[in-house]
Amino acid sequence: MIGQRVVSLVVIGVITATVFTSGPFVPVDFTSRDSPCEGGVLSNQGTAVVQSSSLPESATLSRSEFGAEVWKLSVSDADVRMTDIRGCVRFTYEIAIGELGITSLSTTTVSEESSERTTLSIPKTTVDPDRVTEDRYDAELNLTYHGTENQTAVERTLVSRNITVEVEE
Repeated sequence: MIGQRVVSLVVIGVITATVFTSGPFVPVDFTSRDSPCEGGVLSNQGTAVVQSSSLPESATLSRSEFGAEVWKLSVSDADVRMTDIRGCVRFTYEIAIGELGITSLSTTTVSEESSERTTLSIPKTTVDPDRVTEDRYDAELNLTYHGTENQTAVERTLVSRNITVEVEE
């Protein structure tokens, strides 16, 4: 009986100590922090100096494995290196294949707390097999910066490239 009582008192003591040390009057904070960018991926209230950015030279459409009757679009990641990040800036990475009527994009927001390098990936996109009739398709890739300059919202294309999407059986 004494052993259970000691364990109960120790547990209550640890909980009480944690509550007191992470309270509003003590500098220790065990609570999770909110994102510094209130709008999440839609935020663009900041600036960054983009040092370099890169896009792939091509993409592929390949028949899905395991008997699924779809084609999968695969596009390599885009890479952005930046410095002097202030506030929150947003990057979008987009592919558009006009002949197939496909547009797919990804968005990411970076802040002062982010790494100076970020990678963006196009989400996995599938295409109905009836629509794929050619061996290759022309596509356009865009990497766009969204931020502010002189308290005005700006949207600047960092890299735009025409690529070929190869169809692989």
